[in-house]
Amino acid sequence: MVNLTLFSQIMQLISRNIFNKAVDKYQTDKHNKGINSWTHLVTMIFCHLSKAQSIREITNAMRSINGNLN
Repeated sequence: MVNLTLFSQIMQLISRNIFNKAVDKYQTDKHNKGINSWTHLVTMIFCHLSKAQSIREITNAMRSINGNLN
């Protein structure tokens, strides 16, 4: 049995293909300098769901989940 977090279950509801088509259509990653649109979306959804008040809270929480996420 695979243990999926609530956050990963929510993220599975978002179609990556549709998202990538929108990124290509609007060229949101054209001048990307380190963080792509998908990573930004995931971070913003995580921030909203965790009711984070600062960037430090977000980075600490993301590090605790993924281990080495900058």
